[in-house]
Amino acid sequence: MTATSLRAFFRPDGMMQGRSRVLPRIVRWLLWTCLGLAVSNGAGAQILEVSAADVSGAGWTAQHPRVTLATSAQGDQLRLAVGVVRAGRRKLWRRARLQCGLRTTQGWACRRGHLVVDGSPWGALHGDGQVQLRWVGGSGQAVLAVRGVQFGSARVQAQSTAAGQWHLTGAGSLPVAGLVRAFTLLPASWQTSGQARWRVRAQGASWAQARQVAFELQGSQLQFGSPDGLQGAQGVALQLRGAGVYSGRWHGSARLRWTAGDVLWSPWYWAAPAEPVQVQTNWQQTSKAWQLDEGSLRWPGLGQGGFALYWPTQGGLLRWQIRDMNVAMAPLYANWIKPLTLPGGLAAGLQASGQVRFSVAGEGGLNALRWDLRNAAVSSPNRLLAVTGVNSRGAWSRTGKISAATLRWQSAALYRIPVGPLHADLVVNPQGFHLQQPFTLTMLGGALHFRQLAARWAGPRSGFSMSGDLQGASMAQLTRIMHWPPFTGTVSATIPELQYHAGDLSTSGALSAHVFGGTVRVHDLHVENFFGVLPLLRANIEISGVRLKPLTNAFHFGYISGVLDGDVKDLALLNWSPEAFDAQFHTVPVPGVRQEISYAAVQSLTRLGGGDGIGGFFQGLFLRMFKTFAYAHLGMGVRLRHGVAELSGVGIEDSGFVILQGQGLPRVDIVGYNRRVNWNELLARLQTAMRSGAQVQTGE
Repeated sequence: MTATSLRAFFRPDGMMQGRSRVLPRIVRWLLWTCLGLAVSNGAGAQILEVSAADVSGAGWTAQHPRVTLATSAQGDQLRLAVGVVRAGRRKLWRRARLQCGLRTTQGWACRRGHLVVDGSPWGALHGDGQVQLRWVGGSGQAVLAVRGVQFGSARVQAQSTAAGQWHLTGAGSLPVAGLVRAFTLLPASWQTSGQARWRVRAQGASWAQARQVAFELQGSQLQFGSPDGLQGAQGVALQLRGAGVYSGRWHGSARLRWTAGDVLWSPWYWAAPAEPVQVQTNWQQTSKAWQLDEGSLRWPGLGQGGFALYWPTQGGLLRWQIRDMNVAMAPLYANWIKPLTLPGGLAAGLQASGQVRFSVAGEGGLNALRWDLRNAAVSSPNRLLAVTGVNSRGAWSRTGKISAATLRWQSAALYRIPVGPLHADLVVNPQGFHLQQPFTLTMLGGALHFRQLAARWAGPRSGFSMSGDLQGASMAQLTRIMHWPPFTGTVSATIPELQYHAGDLSTSGALSAHVFGGTVRVHDLHVENFFGVLPLLRANIEISGVRLKPLTNAFHFGYISGVLDGDVKDLALLNWSPEAFDAQFHTVPVPGVRQEISYAAVQSLTRLGGGDGIGGFFQGLFLRMFKTFAYAHLGMGVRLRHGVAELSGVGIEDSGFVILQGQGLPRVDIVGYNRRVNWNELLARLQTAMRSGAQVQTGE
């Protein structure tokens, strides 16, 4: 038996010339040569080897390809080896080798083939398959079938004409783990599973360049999970369909449908709605970027809108736009905004309704925002905040442009205090906004006038600030809403600049109010976690000139006439309940103001000091004969720490403390002896005193 060896070498420079015609020449020459050898010399052995430095087309390169054909009486063997196959700059295959038995009856048939790839996006591959080739009258047909554990299965059929036109169809299945690894869709440490089925159709005028392509990818039972459990998906079903045409650049359309499954991407969680979530877009690909144009998103139950995306492939920032997104506020806040809020805070418990249309754009960050909020409402379950009939329009830009915005609401409530309608015009700048002109809100029968209101959402001074004044607010309405003892009269206050930052509220000056004929000034006001759980208020309070007659009338404490001064130092309220303070209150003589106290008020003060009231039949009967009693000094101190109140008065007598020092005849002194008392017990004493303290009409 003789052997014949024929080697053909193609120079790299020869391969680079006329790329669109090189591959058909090689295939056609190889087919006819091998067919001739197989027919003419069946008894001998022949070896044909064709190799090249590289073979390339538009966007792809195969380095060091080598085809070896060995024919013998025992059968023909075909071996194909390629060093590296690249698509653009991406390395697809490394050291790929295919070996199969060859049949040349009515074309070529490469059966019982075995494929080995040392490196690919799927890792090392081992697969079995077959290739069939036919070449009749200048027209060719090829069928490739491959199956592998990591790769899945694929069947591709290609047909070509003598003029070089070709058509290709393919279908197969692919493990999702391999697909994710191939395109680096998720980190390598994540667990993935599921199956993806694909179909593709393509055609072109030459083998070096496709002209049209259509594809479909369906994924079922898709699952993934991160090692920390903060990202994951289960039972996801997706369908991607698209088509493209090449006319100097690739462009086409695509549609994605999400039909089933749940996705956790901490802090967000989404479940597929009853109707599919659909994304459609036109796309184009150039040497510099991928671009999505005229995209649309439809999310049943949430809303719909448009989008665009520009993704540079050679460096640069991702540019994106969301256009005219029209969504419902309830699911937008519940599923997209609330997960970003602090657990337990006011924002985490809010509920929203209404519609909003917005457009946003960004390039490495948010660049611009335009919104139109219509007939919205916001409320918290405990009614700490409730706003209805909200409408707002405006725009914001990071580029330094200043624009106008409006905010309207029909009614609102803050800490259950009702507030009237709002109409505010704002000036928006890159760092925040401020009022275009002052405005007034009706509240508690009075008016809250805003002289200044501003917000800043960037930098160390982020937050909001305001200043203004309150006039004519009804104390009766306030005490009824807050479930306090009923007050009468009105209150007016001057509000210095209030500042809110990172959950804390503070003032830059003293907040002053006029109540019961006197003045109350609040200094060093600071509220931590103002809108959250367990807010903590700290302040110092100064009281001067408060008339006791209207104050005691409000509390049904009994009649007391006089003028009261005092202060509350180091006040701490946790969740609006006292935790600690040092308080001192005492009367001051004022010309023209009598210092008198009724029998009922004497009884109330006695109970407040820890006694049971004025005892003794004859003593009580005697004192009841007088409507009022004159006094020289009246006062009391309370120091609260750890739930225990330490009491004091205006003087010391024996082992007790003087609450009331009488004057004239009959003289009445009130002395307390129980200096330390539980705070809740002291409050109970005060409530008892107010319930039993009948009012005395004095004719004043």
